[in-house]
Amino acid sequence: MNIIAIASSALIAAVLSVVLKQYKPEYSMFISIAAGILIFLTVITAIDPILDFIGELTEKAGLDGIYGEVLIKSLAICYITQLACDCCKDAGESAIAGKLQIAGKIAILLIALPMFKSLTEIVTELII
Repeated sequence: MNIIAIASSALIAAVLSVVLKQYKPEYSMFISIAAGILIFLTVITAIDPILDFIGELTEKAGLDGIYGEVLIKSLAICYITQLACDCCKDAGESAIAGKLQIAGKIAILLIALPMFKSLTEIVTELII
């Protein structure tokens, strides 16, 4: 991942968006959204070493694969939700962004439910 290329692309998109906002504000928003999505996709392609490291950690700790899976899915939901919220805020839709944040939090809770169930069973066995 070349952070200099990503940062320079973001700066070019920001300048282009600001300049275009004076003449065609509706196109300015599309440039911002497109730049955000392209940066996000560029970063996603470089995430393999992180996923491998999380897999190694869960394997060395002797944990079930569900814990690493929940962590990875939760991080993905967080990043996707944040990107979408930022796009909504850029478009002037703060109310939609707020509702989207709530939806992201609920999605994370739903993904983590099997892990919570497993932990509850372990705690119950230790108590009894």
